[in-house]
Amino acid sequence: MRAAARAFLTKGSSASMQDVADAAGAPKPVFYRIFPSRADLIDSFFQYIHDVILQTQKGKWDGYGWALRVLYMEAKKEPEIFLVALKTFRGDPALEPLREKLLGLIHAQAAGFFQPAPGAPHGAADRVAKASKTMSSLAFDTLVAWLEDSDGLSEEKRFVWYGRIIREWRKATREAYELDAPGASDEKSDKSDRKA
Repeated sequence: MRAAARAFLTKGSSASMQDVADAAGAPKPVFYRIFPSRADLIDSFFQYIHDVILQTQKGKWDGYGWALRVLYMEAKKEPEIFLVALKTFRGDPALEPLREKLLGLIHAQAAGFFQPAPGAPHGAADRVAKASKTMSSLAFDTLVAWLEDSDGLSEEKRFVWYGRIIREWRKATREAYELDAPGASDEKSDKSDRKA
């Protein structure tokens, strides 16, 4: 998969199985034994990321932005796979269902930030799904920038920066989607996140 990812990163999304074999320095039939088709190979990139996201989401809340921080630390082990799936294949309509599946994991985790508080205006439960989707593409864009080391920040500054963004996003989104009781304090809402 690493060799295949390198081929796609070098040649772009149109890289062939021959390009993959050449990148690995192996005969093409070897790859067809493992991945019967190019589509199966591409699916494997997305499945790998799916599995890593699921694994990293099992951790306990450790401050705003912790989920992306943990995912980034895991993605650094196989950055080519993440970059090819999240950057090289971005915008390919045929692969959109695979991307949506990954975003679904991010949305599900974000929904924990948006559980309606007692006294929230009627219909708040229906607004949770919309609220949890408001920033999901930023997570992948930020992950790509961190893996490419293109943002000019140290890892520690990245984590602090992103944590502050997530905290403010959460507060603003809860307010915009009316998920708290009128007049509720942000501090009480922050404490409920720490328990989640």
